[in-house]
This record gives sequence, C-alpha cells and structure tokens, in this order.
Amino acid sequence: MGHHYVSRCQIRNFFNDEEGKIYIYNKVFNKYRYYQGVGSIFSEDGSNTRIVDDLPDNSSLEKDLKISYEDNFDENFQVIVNSICNKTITSEVQESVIELAKYGIAGEIRIPEEKRKQKELIADALFNQILPGAIDSLKTELEALKTRVERTKYLNSLNYSDFADTVFEKMRGINFVLYVIKCDQFFLFPDRPSITRRDRINDYYNPDIKEISMVGIPLSSKIYLHSESKKLRVVPDRIVELTTADIPKIEKINFCLYSQAIERVSCESENFLKNFISNIDRIKYSLSLMSD
Repeated sequence: MGHHYVSRCQIRNFFNDEEGKIYIYNKVFNKYRYYQGVGSIFSEDGSNTRIVDDLPDNSSLEKDLKISYEDNFDENFQVIVNSICNKTITSEVQESVIELAKYGIAGEIRIPEEKRKQKELIADALFNQILPGAIDSLKTELEALKTRVERTKYLNSLNYSDFADTVFEKMRGINFVLYVIKCDQFFLFPDRPSITRRDRINDYYNPDIKEISMVGIPLSSKIYLHSESKKLRVVPDRIVELTTADIPKIEKINFCLYSQAIERVSCESENFLKNFISNIDRIKYSLSLMSD
C-alpha cells in the first residue's frame, strides 16, 4: 500500500495548474522529469505500516496524519494567505503557524531515509550486538522481536503527532517569518515536508545532545515559513516580501531546500528549476562568501 511521506495537500501548492504538471529534478541521477498529478509523488509502499496487536496496521499512522495535520492544512494555509494580503499577524495566524510548524516537525520522522536509519540502528544494537551473547530467556524474546520487526519495512513506533508535540514543547514557543515572493521567482520543494536545524537549546548531562531548533516549510511556490525556537532568541513575528532585489535571499532559501532534499527537488516552473540547477555551483560559491 502506497503511503505519502509528504502530504498531498502540501504538494498541490507546487503543482502548475495551467500546465497540468509538476517538475522534478533528481540530484542523485541528474535527471529531470514531470508528473501530471500528485498521487504518486513522494510516496512509498508500506511507509506507514506498523505492527499493532501482532497484525500489520496500514491505517493508524495515516489517521494520525489526517486528523492532526492534513484535515486543517488548507484552512491554515488560507489563514497565512489572508495574513499576507492584510499585512497583519493576528492570534489566529499564530495558531495556524504553530499547527503548520508541528506538521513540519513531524516531517522529520516521516521520510524513508530517517526511518531506514532508525531501523538499522536498533536492529544492529539488538540483533547483531546483544542477541549473539544473550542468555536463553532473553535470546528467545529478542528472536521473537526480530521476527516482528522484519514483518514491516520500518518500525513506525511513534505517532507523528506525539513526536511533534514533544519537540515543540522543548522549543518553548516559536518566532516566525513568512517569506513571500513578489517577483518572477519560485520556492523549490524537496522530497520532505520541511527542512530543520538542530542546536543545543536544552541542558543535558551530555553536552552533545542537539534538538530541533528551526523548521523551514515551503508552503507554496511563493510562500515559505521559517520558525525558530524562542530559546535561540526572541524577535517579533513578521512578513517579509521578497522582490528582484532579494534574489540572493531567495537563492539562499532554495539552496537550503535543495541541500536537505534526500534525492529529489521539485518546482512548478520547469525553466526556473533548470536555471537554478545550472547555477548551483555559482549559488553555492556566493553563499560561501556571504558566510565568511
């Protein structure tokens, strides 16, 4: 059963309705292609399947996504659009941003790459390191667990909403910026719901522990939501309009989206996507000069 690891309600905002296409570049194989719908984009068979009561469960994680984020995605997006049109940030806007930020946080554990890593780490620790030397009673339990784990592609042990709520709580509130393109430029859309950054925002005995501190969500071809933990700093929420004078800023955001894409990046404009990719080395070099 195919499960989307990026929700269709988000993908649709990058679909070119006039041309009836969405354009995709695969950075691993250096290939372009387009789709005439969003039904199969950024999806994978069995991605959200897990074992519940010793049976394969294809629906509980899908239901969690639907109820927690997808049912209200379009409504929250429209609140953002209205806010931009009115140039005001109300409490309703802040509430919608929080829901969208949580959707973005949940995206961190939805992507196949992250799920594969999690399963491999746990399988290696339990079945390659502990199992061989375990006493008989523990060995029996671990062998049963191994059989259970091998029945699904991924572990999927956490509800997405539980993970997002926990992370958001540790962020202790967020500041946000709504970036709005007001020129003939576009935001790219990677094969993941959001991009993130980690920092040490809480004190632990282990000083190397870093948690999600920033979440960037491309909401549409023209709107990008940047949110960050108030533990980093406290600044006013704002709306920033990007014009031709701000192309370097647009390139910086798009480079971050491109860099954190697992394999593919998409756009509603074929020409813009190809132009961006052809200039990727120049953009990377320009950003390195800015950071010096």
